[in-house]
Amino acid sequence: MVQSVNRYRAPQDVTRQVRLSQQIADQQALVSGESRIARPSNDPKAWLESSNISRFQSDEAAWVNNLGRADTRANQAEASLNTIVSGLIRTRELLLLANTGTISTADPEVLALEVEGINADFNDALGQRDNFGGQLFGNGPVIRIPMGDARFVVSAPNLDEVQANIDVDGGAGGATRSLEQIMTDTAAAIRDNTATGQAARNAQLTALDGAIDRMTQLLTRQGVVKNSIESAREELEQSKLSLASRKSELVDANVAEALTRIQTLLTNLQATQAVYAKVSQQSLLDFLR
Repeated sequence: MVQSVNRYRAPQDVTRQVRLSQQIADQQALVSGESRIARPSNDPKAWLESSNISRFQSDEAAWVNNLGRADTRANQAEASLNTIVSGLIRTRELLLLANTGTISTADPEVLALEVEGINADFNDALGQRDNFGGQLFGNGPVIRIPMGDARFVVSAPNLDEVQANIDVDGGAGGATRSLEQIMTDTAAAIRDNTATGQAARNAQLTALDGAIDRMTQLLTRQGVVKNSIESAREELEQSKLSLASRKSELVDANVAEALTRIQTLLTNLQATQAVYAKVSQQSLLDFLR
């Protein structure tokens, strides 16, 4: 019986065909959208860099969420401080009206009641909660919200910064009072129709000016805070685009290149198969002729 000479051939041709088929399958996967570095072995260096970028992207996504919360709290704080400033200005107007001496005996009580109503509005503003359930103006240390590796923002002052230790004598003697006490004393001064009432009302004008100055300073700081938040948001947005672009360079396949590679591999595979098929059909007699 005449046997094929291929029984002595090493399986190199078969192995080569299998390898070419696998390479074609890999290129087809790239064309269909598979990552160029789906496995660390594809490109260890690129895979490591891509993993680090993914971690950075996760961190920055958390910082963007933090900025959203900080921005919301900053806007709430600004609105509350504006309410207090408007109330203080109105209280000052009422105090000046009471100080003219041209109002009826019943008017001081009406003016004092309005001051007390404004003070109640202040208490509501200072006691409100933010959109996340916490105190907007909290007691104790201020809330420092992270917006970077070593970057924080204080989106709202704490309660003491708003209402405590307000200068009431223009810095002359260092006297201070709380916002609550200033408003209470103002209502009492308006009601005071004794000989000392005029002096009390004059003193309250200075105290109210000190309170307005405090709120103005806090509003200025809120403006700086909001600018800082917006700046950080723009930086993170730019970083997001840069990281996404670099990650795309690392993991996305070049489809045109992959298609060209597939065509080359198919040509090689077809040639290898044709040669193997022809040789595998030959016997020893074919070689002896």
